[in-house]
Amino acid sequence: MLDSVKQMLKAMTPKRVIWMCIGVFLIGMSVSCSRLSGLGTDPFSCMNLGVSAVLRHVTNNGFFTYGNWQLIVNLILLIPMIIWMRKGLGLGTIINMVFVGYVADFCMFIYKQFGIDTTTFADFMVVRVLLIVLALVLLTLGVALYMQCDLGIAPYDSLSPIMELKTNGKIKYAIGRVITDCICVLIGFVSGSVVGVNTLIMMFGTGPFVTFFRTNVAAKVIPLENDNNK
Repeated sequence: MLDSVKQMLKAMTPKRVIWMCIGVFLIGMSVSCSRLSGLGTDPFSCMNLGVSAVLRHVTNNGFFTYGNWQLIVNLILLIPMIIWMRKGLGLGTIINMVFVGYVADFCMFIYKQFGIDTTTFADFMVVRVLLIVLALVLLTLGVALYMQCDLGIAPYDSLSPIMELKTNGKIKYAIGRVITDCICVLIGFVSGSVVGVNTLIMMFGTGPFVTFFRTNVAAKVIPLENDNNK
């Protein structure tokens, strides 16, 4: 355990931490672009947006913002990660689980100051399509950057490898990811969240784009082998 902590601390170079934070910020911006489009968000955000809206309505409590509720869900999902996938824990885990939701909420707040909200582009389909394209690029680039830094993964991202581990490989990572995404979309739909074309794009298009950006961008700006040789 001590060796793992030492290895994690050694990996936390300023360069990796900065790029990891940039990646997380891009993911939060992606969620805000998806929300503005009105065409759906990624599955995890879809669930959290829907449930947080229901909780705000039922409790009449403004505490249940998207950012606060996403943090609560991440804290719950952190439990199985601590039990079965400690090697995935790191600074990136904390930064991702805490800040993605709040970055998205902050971006929405800034948009609102300029009179832009989820209804602004309702009659402009071209703009809405451009927003979901931008959202996909920001999301997958952000994920590629934070994953390449190898400073820990988000609790939700750990569910698929945990499923593969606990089923002795019977449920492969890709299948596990589809299962968790489908569950999130179902909960989001039932709770009144927007399930649109962007949701489907995020479900099936994230993997290939993350691979592309990790190979062609992240691996070049964050060459981990260079860090290891220092």
